[in-house]
Amino acid sequence: MADNIKEQLEVFHDKNVHIESRSILLTGEVGLEMFTEFFKNFHVLNQSTGTITIFINSEGGDLDQCKAIYDLIKSSGNHIVGTVYGEASSSASLILQACDTRTMSKSSYLMIHIGEEATGGHPSNKKAWDAKFAKDTEWMLNTYLVRIKQKKPRYTKAKLTELLKFDTILSTDDAAALGLIDKGE
Repeated sequence: MADNIKEQLEVFHDKNVHIESRSILLTGEVGLEMFTEFFKNFHVLNQSTGTITIFINSEGGDLDQCKAIYDLIKSSGNHIVGTVYGEASSSASLILQACDTRTMSKSSYLMIHIGEEATGGHPSNKKAWDAKFAKDTEWMLNTYLVRIKQKKPRYTKAKLTELLKFDTILSTDDAAALGLIDKGE
């Protein structure tokens, strides 16, 4: 029995997945490395039926990788619980919105905003990247708005756009009141 526990602990430490409890740790910057590890771990857990828990503590990062993780979560036939310990900032707060049940520990926070796009080079390239940024911004707004409207049906996109002009830091209670989590722990 001790060897089995040691093996599980090593896998959890090395790969951020605990197969027995069907849990994944999503921590650090959202990027290609996080997506690759998450994809492998999620794929293994998604092969069987049951709740999958994703523990999140992330400063956010690359929106394209965030959207890839979001799509993986949404494609699952399993019930997905997302729980924030620490922070779910920027794109990490969007990943949380893909989960069926969204919770936060009492001392955690969400930071939501419209991210920034840095482009340079040829003016034609800038136009293409600006168009992508506009589509990404629309996706972010709609992702938040769908969840907010479940709690506050009259909440408007204009009000959300105003809220996201600058970094907005939400406590567990504030995130629950807005509808970006289901409950605090």
